[in-house]
Amino acid sequence: MKRVILMLFFLLPLFLFGQRAKIEFETTMHNFGNISESGGMVSYDFVFKNTGNSPLILTEVRPSCGCATPQWSRKPILPNETGSIKVSFNPKNRPNSFLKSITVKSNAENAIVSLTIKGKVFSGAADPYADYTHSIGSLKTRSHYLNLGSIYNTATVEKTMDIVNTGTRPVKVSIQPAGNYILASVTPETLKSGEKGEIHITYYAAQRKDWGFVNDQMELQTDTGDKGSLGVVANICEDFSEYKNNHYQNAPQAVFSETDINLGILKKNTTKKQEIYIQNAGKSELIIRKIKTSDDQMLTVVPAKTIIKPGKKIKVTLTLNTDDIAGRKVKIVSFTLNDPKNTIVTCKLTGNVQ
Repeated sequence: MKRVILMLFFLLPLFLFGQRAKIEFETTMHNFGNISESGGMVSYDFVFKNTGNSPLILTEVRPSCGCATPQWSRKPILPNETGSIKVSFNPKNRPNSFLKSITVKSNAENAIVSLTIKGKVFSGAADPYADYTHSIGSLKTRSHYLNLGSIYNTATVEKTMDIVNTGTRPVKVSIQPAGNYILASVTPETLKSGEKGEIHITYYAAQRKDWGFVNDQMELQTDTGDKGSLGVVANICEDFSEYKNNHYQNAPQAVFSETDINLGILKKNTTKKQEIYIQNAGKSELIIRKIKTSDDQMLTVVPAKTIIKPGKKIKVTLTLNTDDIAGRKVKIVSFTLNDPKNTIVTCKLTGNVQ
């Protein structure tokens, strides 16, 4: 009985105040179309976003069949951040139509979500364009984005994507990336009917000047008037190779005065300021690379400096603007740092608006 009461004590705030993560997928179903039994594995990335106000953690991703293999990140997904689950299907020895489900369990408000993949496996030659699932007019690509994966902030990465003209006439293709940190081209520039080509990009992470998950768009258009976009996604990480030789002894080290901040009782439509301190206990400069909040409208974060000398500390002012809605509030602040052992430090602010 005591155990039940204790569990209810911890779970009650979640039910009362609704401070939960929420997972929303761009789509929960993908049709692979016609695929060849001898064509090898086919894959699709189910992209999702945490639209809640607490970090999202995927606790289990289970397919209904061993022929489907999921891959996903075990790291928490912060509010407003995105992630993906890559589902691969092996058609070998599985002719005819298939319909498979993947159950996704998490700490989200919608704790269980079901994903579906379907298609038809042919023993002989299948539709040559079946795995080209993204269309821009008569042009087709295998995905609507290129995934560069985790890359260093100093890296220059090259990536290619197949493109095919499924129409009956030649098509001239041009592509315009989002910024000068991406170079993009299509070879050949004019694709004949049925011809396959390549989209080639060069990504300069140092010029991107951002950290963590980034998503850029490239605009593609043809001389026939068709237009569409392709994404380029990456997870930009710090390159700590300079510290490896001495086992990170000369690296910066961040020490936060507190990361769990209780603001107590708050009034409606008022402003509450809270100060915390970040100390550099390491031997190199500590740099705050990026600050991201779960609610940019209600919470602002202003550090006195973004570069902290060894042995020094700085003040960080957090300002919370409450609204006219009573109840418990939870806000998240994430600091991206050049500390090899604490690349991302998360602070949680809680308060009760009355």
